[in-house]
Amino acid sequence: MGFRSDSIVSFAEVMNSSADVVGVIQSATPRFEGWQLAPVAGVPMIGLMFVNRLNTIADSWADCAGILREVLKEDGHKLMKVARNYRATNERTVATIEQSDPWKTTP
Repeated sequence: MGFRSDSIVSFAEVMNSSADVVGVIQSATPRFEGWQLAPVAGVPMIGLMFVNRLNTIADSWADCAGILREVLKEDGHKLMKVARNYRATNERTVATIEQSDPWKTTP
């Protein structure tokens, strides 16, 4: 029975590490800053629409990554709690069964 709770713990650890990776990706999301200076640098005005669109997509991605990161972290912690509860319940059940075994010989 320990195997099942160990599997839950392993999965929760993967979720926590995935949340960390998503956080790193979120913070590294490319965004074009200083686009208001583009006309001065010789970028045509039509290019500003694409820069604005790129920044909008980058912002949406960063927001979604933040949500995903929080969900992975919160659910990872919940799974850890489930594994601890599962393990404790299993240990109590095994102990109760061993104590109430009518065929058990007492030393």
